[in-house]
Amino acid sequence: MLDWELSTLGHPLADFAYHAMMYHMPPHIVAGLGGADIAALGIPSEEDYVAAYCRRTGRESLPDYRYYMAFNFFRLAAIFHGIKGRVIRGTAANAQARERAKAFPELARLALGFTRD
Repeated sequence: MLDWELSTLGHPLADFAYHAMMYHMPPHIVAGLGGADIAALGIPSEEDYVAAYCRRTGRESLPDYRYYMAFNFFRLAAIFHGIKGRVIRGTAANAQARERAKAFPELARLALGFTRD
C-alpha cells in the first residue's frame, strides 16, 4: 500500500509543481524562497522557470499549473496536520515536529490562495 502523499510521484506536472512550490514557500517553514529577492540570488523568476520547463518538455503552457500548486500545498498541509496529530499524541519522533505542526494553517492558506484568481 502506498501512502497517499506519494501517489503522484512520477506524474510530471505534479512533480514539477511540487518542486516549484519553493517559489512560494516561506523560509520559516521549509527553506523556501517565498519573499526572497530571487533576482539578487541569481535564480530565474517563476514565470521564466515555468517557460523553460515548457520549452524542454514541448509544451506550450501549463494551463492547470495553479491546480497542481494548490494540490501540492494542500497535500503538504495534510502531511503537516498528520505531524500535528503525532505531536498531540506524544509520538512525534522528529525534533522539529512541533514547529512543523504550527505551520499547518499557513500551508492551508497558501493552498487556498491557488484556488482563487
